Amino acid sequence: MADIGDANTAHLAQVIPMIRPIDVWFDERNENGGLVRRLVFENVAGKYGPKAEFWWHISGPEQLPPLPVLDSLLVGPVLFAMMRGQDLVVHGAMSPGGLYNIGQLIEIRQSLSPERYPRRIEIRPDTVTVPRRTAEGASFAIAALSGGLDSTFTAVRHGRRLLGDASYHLRSLVMIRGFDAAPGQPDHFDEMRRRAEPLASFLGLPLHTVATNSKGDSSTWPQSAIPLTAAALAHFSGLCDTGVVSAGVTSGSPRFSISHPAVLEALCSNDYFRVVTDGSGFGRTDKIEALLPYPEALAGIKVCWEGPDPSRNCGRCNKCVVTRLNFLAAGIRDAPCFDSPIDLSHIADLHLPSMSSARDLFRFCWNEMAERGITGPEMDLLTRRLSRVPPDKVAYWLGRVQRAVKRRLPQPLKRALRRVSAGLG
Repeated sequence: MADIGDANTAHLAQVIPMIRPIDVWFDERNENGGLVRRLVFENVAGKYGPKAEFWWHISGPEQLPPLPVLDSLLVGPVLFAMMRGQDLVVHGAMSPGGLYNIGQLIEIRQSLSPERYPRRIEIRPDTVTVPRRTAEGASFAIAALSGGLDSTFTAVRHGRRLLGDASYHLRSLVMIRGFDAAPGQPDHFDEMRRRAEPLASFLGLPLHTVATNSKGDSSTWPQSAIPLTAAALAHFSGLCDTGVVSAGVTSGSPRFSISHPAVLEALCSNDYFRVVTDGSGFGRTDKIEALLPYPEALAGIKVCWEGPDPSRNCGRCNKCVVTRLNFLAAGIRDAPCFDSPIDLSHIADLHLPSMSSARDLFRFCWNEMAERGITGPEMDLLTRRLSRVPPDKVAYWLGRVQRAVKRRLPQPLKRALRRVSAGLG
């Protein structure tokens, strides 16, 4: 059977009622010197079926309390099931709050992206229970640390208790292998971890590792980014009642977006483990300014994912150049996480594959620099490049025309155009 996610909407109405639900089973065992937990999906339709596994290999405390409910592990992979239009039969326990929140997440995501998620699937657990928490994990939190700007800001903000009594009491940090570095790239991840270890040491917090394949083929990314991060943190939920994740949107985007709105990511919470998103009110330059008193944190920031060396920022890719501009807006020309100061060639060579890239990737950097009174050759060059970007109203109508034309193109032609576009990029 063809993958449901690849079918067109008209065909889905005929196909979906015939699809069997996915049976979900939980498995836990010790393997390769660590604890491995799995969600096994059976009766999966499409090219990833009939059986799929989402696993987490936890390297941290010698023993972890068992998971009383499966809510947190399901909240990321549920998008995988939504793309196939298949209901979930969960052979395990879920909490009432978690079942409600995941249902809300399903409804909202399907409303926002019906072309990606064709129907609002149902989840039917064997047991619904309200789990009781022991005093051991109460009032403690665990935070995800990727080494990037957003997670570094969050780790320092709460690790140094910059919010005073409003700060979460962090018990440890977790790095996840399988997001930025694929599960099959242990050397790349080890380099990333070594770069982040000085920050964990500076904060006096243990740094645990969770390796996972839950990102899969990235078809649900970035909508699944926070839910899958919450799933990795939830393995420590017996020791911490709160998981802290950092708010982060695509570089150059506004503080709030459809990809990572904090109000939506809060639906990753359940009656046993609460997930909070930190820093939604801060732009990237704001976060750098907040970290200025902590050079140890600024030196370890790793934003690059295109360069050949996973332990370094290449300094020339789009992500690196925009981050350099964020540092420049904060008054730092020679950012400590890069091997050299910013150069005009970095801005001149910045690849802008589309009009929307110029608007979203570039213009917000210019705005932040202009608001802070930044002047100089970098600002002049940035202004010249942005002068070729159409005004908002023109871009709006061009976008509408483009979307209308795309809607009328047959699916085979759309796929062919995407392949050509990818080849040109």
